[in-house]
Amino acid sequence: MNRVLVMLSGGIDSAVTLAWAHRQQDQILALSFQYFLRPFRERLAVFRLLEKYPAKLIEIPLPFLKEVADFDRNRRKDFPEGYVPNRNMIFYSTAAHYAELYGCDRIVGGHTAEDQEAFSDASLNFFDRLQTLINQALLKGEIRIEMPLGKMTKLQVMQQARDWNVPFENTWSCYWDGTQPCGTCVSCVERAEAFQQLGIVDPCL
Repeated sequence: MNRVLVMLSGGIDSAVTLAWAHRQQDQILALSFQYFLRPFRERLAVFRLLEKYPAKLIEIPLPFLKEVADFDRNRRKDFPEGYVPNRNMIFYSTAAHYAELYGCDRIVGGHTAEDQEAFSDASLNFFDRLQTLINQALLKGEIRIEMPLGKMTKLQVMQQARDWNVPFENTWSCYWDGTQPCGTCVSCVERAEAFQQLGIVDPCL
């Protein structure tokens, strides 16, 4: 049995990635980051997803890591919504540290084709190059970075989630906290469009 480390944020993409790993019958570790002002609902989603897809959870505090939304309005206008400087370099380098310690041969992320259009550090090319660098820094140098959703659109990911009975109600996509999603951030808009195209109601609303 292979051992993999799944990057788990609590959103739909990472939920489908976790479900995918379970279908591979892999032994799974889930890695989640506690960064500055991370929505509590997103962290709660991680725990709820792990009730259906059991895995050992490793939570890493990164209090220094900030989103553009954490800055004042004058700074926000210079960056796209949801942008975190050097986020995936930090996340996946940290993941590689734990992957080698726990004997994982793969790090699995939930980035989609649409993520790659918005952020250059979510592209398959970026992860190919990062994998090479990471393995140069490891004793064994045998860890692969996999993106099973890397060529899928948001709608295709949602269709896969529906087909696999991934619990939409246990996910959180909004950039903000609250009893309900804000409905206006980029992530909420993308999620709403995908649910509309799929023809089903978002159970989080």
